[in-house]
Amino acid sequence: MELKQLRALQAIADTGSFGEAAAQLGLTQSALSHQVRHLEAELDETLLIRARPKVYPSPAGLAVLASAQKIRAEIMALEARFERSKTGPVTGTLRIAATTLSIVYVLGDLCEAFIEKYPGIELIFTATESAEAAVRRVQVGTADVAFGPLAEGSSQMVRVALGSTEHAFIVRSGHPLAKRGTVSLDQLREFPFVLFQPGSGTRAITDELFLPDGGYPSVLTESNDAQFIKRIVSISSGVALMPVYALADEVASRRLSLLRCAGRPILVDIGIVHKKNVLMNSIELFKSLCLDLRGPSPISITIENARSLPFARR
Repeated sequence: MELKQLRALQAIADTGSFGEAAAQLGLTQSALSHQVRHLEAELDETLLIRARPKVYPSPAGLAVLASAQKIRAEIMALEARFERSKTGPVTGTLRIAATTLSIVYVLGDLCEAFIEKYPGIELIFTATESAEAAVRRVQVGTADVAFGPLAEGSSQMVRVALGSTEHAFIVRSGHPLAKRGTVSLDQLREFPFVLFQPGSGTRAITDELFLPDGGYPSVLTESNDAQFIKRIVSISSGVALMPVYALADEVASRRLSLLRCAGRPILVDIGIVHKKNVLMNSIELFKSLCLDLRGPSPISITIENARSLPFARR
């Protein structure tokens, strides 16, 4: 097994195409296919499903990619270590775009660990109104990395999955629905809503749930300020949807109750995004640290573990 074979497998998984992966790596498609076939023969496993319109990893391929990411992180850590011994601390900049909600509750822990490990790299933050706006900043070159929900998009973007987060409806502790645990859409419609503003990922979820089937009952207010929304819910009969990672304090103090939507747990994949053809040491170091804190597979943030820090250093 060779590193170039693992790089080839990763490139194909990222692009979904032998042709695009070959162009990215500066190889002919024939040479790339040969590397993958040789790796599959060595492991006696099918690593890629050759489907249309995209090629995607098999379960065995996903296992190999997970190990390859750890190997890559170890290699980069070694390179960074010996680079520092030659030239001093690693330096540079990294421009990160994300919503305030993401920065406060998830991304901040990752960035704190990164700053501690690489104090010579300056982090520049841009708070955006939505995750889509953060990704647009990366696309136009005003940010290097975006953090937030992972959605299908341009093939020119690399997506690194860090986990998934459950979204739950919240009500005040004395609310008529507070002790139900699970509620239907019809039960939720009996109460007014406190909504995130249009364009946010959470608002897109509630719109998808309620607009096709009668819309919202009444709306108390709209805001992208999570603390404001939680406060309004805590003093009213209102209902709001929110990612559970933003509710740890309220779960601990029992000021709010979390409710699952009956029949359909609301899970959203989260991670980091960067441009495929932008090669920056600071981006690669940040990705490696995030994957190291994530662990061997994406984490799952649910109501049950909402009180724990998603990416606490192990």
